[in-house]
Amino acid sequence: MTNENGKDYEVDPNNIKDLVTSGAAKKQFALALPKHLTVDRFLRVALTAFNKTPQLLACSKESLTECLMSCSELGLEPDGRRAHLIPYRSKKTNKTICTLIIDYKGLVALARRSGEIADIHADVVCENDFFAYSFGTNGNLEHRPAIDKKGNVIAAYSFVKLKDGSTSYEVMNIQEVEAIRKRSQAATKGPWVTDWNEMAKKTVFRRHSKWLPVSAEFRDAVDKDYDVPIDIMRSAEVVGKPEVEQPKSLSDKPEPEPEPKPEPEKKDKPKASGKKGKKSGAPEIESEKDMSKKKPDSAFAEMIKDFENIKATVGDKVYYEVLGANGCEHANQIKTIKEGAAIIQEMLQAKKDGGEEREPGSEG
Repeated sequence: MTNENGKDYEVDPNNIKDLVTSGAAKKQFALALPKHLTVDRFLRVALTAFNKTPQLLACSKESLTECLMSCSELGLEPDGRRAHLIPYRSKKTNKTICTLIIDYKGLVALARRSGEIADIHADVVCENDFFAYSFGTNGNLEHRPAIDKKGNVIAAYSFVKLKDGSTSYEVMNIQEVEAIRKRSQAATKGPWVTDWNEMAKKTVFRRHSKWLPVSAEFRDAVDKDYDVPIDIMRSAEVVGKPEVEQPKSLSDKPEPEPEPKPEPEKKDKPKASGKKGKKSGAPEIESEKDMSKKKPDSAFAEMIKDFENIKATVGDKVYYEVLGANGCEHANQIKTIKEGAAIIQEMLQAKKDGGEEREPGSEG
């Protein structure tokens, strides 16, 4: 680095600020940053983040530079609005590391880079709002927020309009959002504590994104996001839309679902995390050990349902052509959930690139 007189001076590798503003670091950031961001502005924003959160200076320099490099590659400034740098004390290593959490607004900015999304809106639904939705051939979503006395949050939703005029939406109730938060590595710190509503929007939009033509940067951001639940892979998150026969207002409290009778041979295994909790209504979260045993099966079943839905969307021709190109005749021959997610994206892309319209009888 150079001092005020233009002379070089030695960089202290233990000084985080010196390290990230050194000439070598600047060159690396500049290579990764997109054209609309200058390295000087990026570093000014980073130094401002250090001043706002001094605990970041106690993080290991490796973790901090890795998070900053991830931000530069994604073209997001660590400004606490689109991307957050959160210090985290690791119990295993007894060291403080820097973690990156991408905000809802950051994911939306990345999703728009695909060039196919015309409008994105996500919001939370409160008890006194009017909110009705349904899925199917005559699917509809309507939200009229209450002006005052909104009440507690009961759901979150994501709505997207594509440039071809089609629309898509996803809805999650508060129990589903809380189940994801509790399994997040950042469940009790950072924006989940300070900006719960924004993180709820992000959660439903992240699930929704699996059905959308998003950019490569968006996929990279989800991979780098420290907020991803610790017990599931990105491609193995619970997917699929709730089955609703007719528009339903979420302000009407649903009747509790009957408790399923446990099978005799599985008495020692807890039920899936979708049942109601006793106090707050949030689902009980299974331990990591139990989730590792049961989650892949349920997630794989959900994936098969996704293929049934995607078949109606892209048509038989595109559906079976893409399956055949991947060495499969039917969806249940796919070996992994990650492979299935990639094939779904390939089908959507094939449909966009000129796949035939739905054949008679193929609509869902």
